[in-house]
Amino acid sequence: MRYTTHSTIHVQRLALLCLAAILLAVGWPGQSAIAAPDRSAEPIYAANPQLAPIDYDSPALLPPTPDQGKAYVRRLTFICDSPTYWMWPFGLLHNGKKSTQIWTGPEGTMTLAYQGSYEILDPFDRVERPIREVVRRHKPDILVIAVGINGISFMKEDYFKAEYRDLVTDIQRISPNTTLILQSIYPITRRYKHWGNITNVKISQGNRWILSIAEETGCKYLDTFSVLLNEEGNARDELMMKDGLHPNKAGLSLILNYIRTHAYTPAKIRKARRPANLFPA
Repeated sequence: MRYTTHSTIHVQRLALLCLAAILLAVGWPGQSAIAAPDRSAEPIYAANPQLAPIDYDSPALLPPTPDQGKAYVRRLTFICDSPTYWMWPFGLLHNGKKSTQIWTGPEGTMTLAYQGSYEILDPFDRVERPIREVVRRHKPDILVIAVGINGISFMKEDYFKAEYRDLVTDIQRISPNTTLILQSIYPITRRYKHWGNITNVKISQGNRWILSIAEETGCKYLDTFSVLLNEEGNARDELMMKDGLHPNKAGLSLILNYIRTHAYTPAKIRKARRPANLFPA
């Protein structure tokens, strides 16, 4: 049987199309696989449908990674309210109580609603300055925004999102080389004195708002809310202080371990070598 030049080219094209389909399915050589999301808390959400569930398909959600260790944690700076602030007095960050990684108000907290005008304590010289000025001065490597518990009780969705988005986009403009990670609000226990005004249902809804802002602004999102949950959808008592609001040292240590194992590790894109004469004339 004789093959014409036309039939030979047709066979080559079919073969190359098949190869392309395989490469799309499994990836080019050197291409990083997309990690599956951490679904370990999924049974808790299934058992407590009143909680706003995690969108495991969100491109902003940070998936599990190999433990990046203390070196990764040293790269982090936290703009935070009081639940995360306690990493500093507990000595959980680099240089212990001399750490400069916690940025918050002089009283150890801040409120999202006032982020536009609020002055935080610059940890490098202990001078109070507006948030944006501190960012401009120090331009952190990776900045974790961990705010929202002070505001979730009285801020409606539009108000909450507007203030949060304003903070994120201003930081992106001031320090474009800073990587921004938006962290979920931690859960609370029923011991919290304002339980009712603030519940974990309301917090989980607020976390969905934060996730949507991460998607909108191209940031990554840390699901630290799920880390502290018990089977009833509340914070685990043994990981919280007696006030029911603030994680204790064990709880914050668990959070830091989660951050280390759900790290921001951008894939190094390696350009695949394209086969010569992919579609010969």
